[in-house]
Amino acid sequence: RRGELDGILPGGSITVDAAMGVGGLPRGRMIELYGPPAVGKTTLGLQALAAVQREGDTAALVDAECAFDGAYAARVGVDVESLLLARAEDGQQAFRILEKLAASKAVDLIVVDSVAALVPAEEREAAMGEAVPFAQSEMLASGLRRLARALQGSPACVLFLNQVRTYQRFGYQETSAGGWALKLHAAVRADVRGQAPGRRRELRVVKNQLARPVQMAFEFEDGVGVAPEAELVDRGVEAGVIGVGFVFDGQALGRTREEAIRRLAGHASL
Repeated sequence: RRGELDGILPGGSITVDAAMGVGGLPRGRMIELYGPPAVGKTTLGLQALAAVQREGDTAALVDAECAFDGAYAARVGVDVESLLLARAEDGQQAFRILEKLAASKAVDLIVVDSVAALVPAEEREAAMGEAVPFAQSEMLASGLRRLARALQGSPACVLFLNQVRTYQRFGYQETSAGGWALKLHAAVRADVRGQAPGRRRELRVVKNQLARPVQMAFEFEDGVGVAPEAELVDRGVEAGVIGVGFVFDGQALGRTREEAIRRLAGHASL
């Protein structure tokens, strides 16, 4: 299996694999994928789980939001029957699950959906509206330190899905939820955003300890994720595999990008 040969896992999309800079999701590392609501973060996570399962590896999902939709996951390609699914009552329990999965060396990809939903036990037990200052940041700092140790020598990659928050400091600025701990521990941090027209997305790697940060655009479809034919055309043109006029291996795919995508969609062997 390719993960055993080069220490990487498939990300479910050649765009995601290329953005990582090493050809896929790195084993033994943490990755943070964050962005605004409804941009497709959960679908991208499910695509990665499905791709890892197709390689014959073991995938797990820690569902902190308690919003896992088995029917939708199956539509994206996840083998729900063999997926390890865990729901945690609070953030501390979620990190205990993550630590055990990583230390077991029996799981290859763990997706956490989402960091913003990792509620500290103190906050869960507090009265509604009662403030618990810095509880989530302190929990994440402690849990991520322990998880980093568990990942040493482990084949697992942990993919954290996260949301953005706005705060006021010299005007309104954005940050990902949970404080600085995950920013420190993540080997790769990527920001995904919507782009006009509506189906376009932009993946911007803002931190990469393994390669040079890049910025890539891709086509996204609800219920499908990254559209495979569209990203084949886009990445093929970037790499020079598809030449000027959308010519591949001496044959014209079409006069326009849309025609080339339709040609690939209708010819699986091509």
